[in-house]
Amino acid sequence: MSGTASSRDARVARLRQARQADSTAKSARARAVVRDLLRAGQRISFARVAREAGVSTWFVYNQPAVKAAVRVAMSDQAHHGMEAAAAPRSERATPASLHVDLAFAREQIQDLKRERDGLKRRVQLALGAEIDNVARADLVSRIQDLEHRNRVLATDLSEARARAERLAEQHREAEETVASLRLALRKAIRPVP
Repeated sequence: MSGTASSRDARVARLRQARQADSTAKSARARAVVRDLLRAGQRISFARVAREAGVSTWFVYNQPAVKAAVRVAMSDQAHHGMEAAAAPRSERATPASLHVDLAFAREQIQDLKRERDGLKRRVQLALGAEIDNVARADLVSRIQDLEHRNRVLATDLSEARARAERLAEQHREAEETVASLRLALRKAIRPVP
């Protein structure tokens, strides 16, 4: 068990490191996009930074460093004459761009669902292996106990059937005795006039 637990802990640690490295790379990309947009004098928004950095808007809003960089850049643009809320006509959302954003979001959702399903399967396998290793001795003991109880109950059942047959036979004999006594009583009652 300790070997399995340490192996699982090592896998979890590697997954955490990979996730952290991915998050760090995404943050760096998003901040670079903010710097590039500022240098180019283009309007900065959360959605635009997310789109150009190839990350989700959720990521931009929920990474403190990226969120702060976007807010500072938007504030600078507002103070220096560029309104963050007023997008130039060329940058306004068109139905086609909204469809692209929607398709991108759906693709991300599908990727996340596949990742979730894969992780679920891995957890199920890990738990199954853990149960196999830990509970095998307990299961063998439980099965042996159940087999013993089954033999005892089978013996009790056969004894109960034998008793039931004996009682049924005694019942038939008693009914025959009662019937013969009734017949003898009727015969005895007739001759006495």
